[in-house]
Amino acid sequence: MSFTARSNLFRESFSLAWDSVRANRTRSVLTILGVTVGVAVVVIVAALLQGAQTFVVNSVAAFAPNVLRIEKASFQDFGADGQAFVEAQAKRPDLYVEDLEYLTERLGDEIEVGAQGDAVLPVRRVGKTLVGVSIQGVTPNITDLSNLKIAYGRSLTSTDDVFRRSVCIIGQDLVDELFPTTGAIGNDIQIGQVRYQVVGVAEPRGSVFGSSQDGFVQIPLGTFTRVFGARSRSLAILAKAKDTEKMTLDEVEERVRVAIRIRRKTVGTDKEDDFSVVTAKSIQAFSANLTGIVGTIVFPLTAIALFVGGIVVMNMMLASVTERTREIGIRMAVGARRRDILIQVLIETTTLTVIGGIWGILAAGGIVWVLAWATQLPLTLPLWAVAAAIGVSCAVGIIFGVVPARQAAALDPIEALRSE
Repeated sequence: MSFTARSNLFRESFSLAWDSVRANRTRSVLTILGVTVGVAVVVIVAALLQGAQTFVVNSVAAFAPNVLRIEKASFQDFGADGQAFVEAQAKRPDLYVEDLEYLTERLGDEIEVGAQGDAVLPVRRVGKTLVGVSIQGVTPNITDLSNLKIAYGRSLTSTDDVFRRSVCIIGQDLVDELFPTTGAIGNDIQIGQVRYQVVGVAEPRGSVFGSSQDGFVQIPLGTFTRVFGARSRSLAILAKAKDTEKMTLDEVEERVRVAIRIRRKTVGTDKEDDFSVVTAKSIQAFSANLTGIVGTIVFPLTAIALFVGGIVVMNMMLASVTERTREIGIRMAVGARRRDILIQVLIETTTLTVIGGIWGILAAGGIVWVLAWATQLPLTLPLWAVAAAIGVSCAVGIIFGVVPARQAAALDPIEALRSE
């Protein structure tokens, strides 16, 4: 058979299949919906997993380039073992200002070292109180060791730190709530029982999962230790090379790790580190591993939805073949071959499932858009998921269309003509 003849045959089969789809709208819509649900579930899961990964990548941007963070314990060191993480938080020694000073003295010529302490307290001004505000005690170089940018005003200085001044930098949320009609710079806020003068306002960071990232106050670390006590809580120590061209982040990590082990007298022993080193790279690797595990578990479950959709397609097409037995008999009586009938039914099922796939992608796009708007997660439809959805729709139509297609093609023309 020539290419032109094959093309004409395919066009005729597609036309007949489309006429059948339009002639049985209710059955066609129900068939399409079965595939739509399956495809939408798969695409939404793919979008959520990719969005979670993107969120983590964006979140680690809080680390300035080539910065590492030393903590008492970090979740990614323990994988999915939450109990081990809780135990490490309870048993490991805290990091104090003395550790910061030791690292600065030992490594300060080549590595810039800073620290941050964290607490939560209410903040008040003129009778208005904000509860659950993040209070961060930071070293003056925090702007070099994080993504903090000053929108207006000034940064904290070493003089503020040494003399333990009651000054602060606030996030945009506090400006909106406490200074709605007046400027924040130069005015006071009350944190706990102490009054602080606002000297700077940070650039907005936005929100995640509807939770704002701009509800914080930063005060000098010296002031923080005066208020909360020098040994009341563990600090997070941040470090980066002063000359990143001469020293890589891995080299910084190794030197900091060795220095802390020397200070804790564990260097040269087989004892494990009793602290955690966190980098943007380690968080991304942990996130990729976690989302990979989740995907391995979830995607097979979503395949069930597609399988159910395929069963719906097959049952609907079997009913269609039964209803059109006489029509099929007439076609075969006037010269249609069994292969022609087979192709027509397969084209019909594939058409239905592809339409269902497109509907599923559109439905998933709408749901993902709503979720992105509600949660502020960076959710988008992955192109690979869209392409896979169309491919899977075709595959479902072909695989689950084989049974009704073979049944139609196997009909005896004489018996089919006798059918009422």
